[in-house]
Amino acid sequence: MCERGGAIESMEVRGTSLPTLVQMVAGGLGITLLPESAAAALVQPRGALALVPLAAPAPGRTIGLAWRTSSARLREFRLLAETMAKAADAFLAKLRR
Repeated sequence: MCERGGAIESMEVRGTSLPTLVQMVAGGLGITLLPESAAAALVQPRGALALVPLAAPAPGRTIGLAWRTSSARLREFRLLAETMAKAADAFLAKLRR
């Protein structure tokens, strides 16, 4: 994606954490891609950095919960999965307001 946009990766300056990447961009060291949830937490509204959403279809990820088929806690794991899905949906809806 970055290459198609003309960006060239620098092997001299790299970051391994999202806060570090944001600080590098704030310091003038390029651009970065951030998950929507991290961008909301790390980039100040009306600050020096601009957030530009990706055009549709935006990339995404699927998060799953796995357990042993022989587990005696099948009911609890399904309830946990439902609870996590509802919490994630609510969190993302709040970010998009």
